Amino acid sequence: MLQGVGKSCLALRYVHGSFENRDPTVGAAFLSHTTTLATGATITFDIWDTAGQERYRSLAPLYYRGAQAAVVVYDISNQASFDKCRYWAQELIASGQPNQ
Repeated sequence: MLQGVGKSCLALRYVHGSFENRDPTVGAAFLSHTTTLATGATITFDIWDTAGQERYRSLAPLYYRGAQAAVVVYDISNQASFDKCRYWAQELIASGQPNQ
């Protein structure tokens, strides 16, 4: 997982509309946000914000199994965080369900 790249800050900004400096996520945090589309339909996003520390890496598949979307985040000032994106994209694809 990518550590210290701003995953929690992005998720909180989307859900609450504000930026907060945060301590590192331990395990995972759950957030939910409902959006109304121009058609009037509503969509609820259930968001698992997973920890970036290496020791939590084995838990990540528990949170993205069955997901319909994923966001891979990296720190633009950290090449190593960008390089790890390929691993996580492949991991997500490998665990994905056919036809989704």
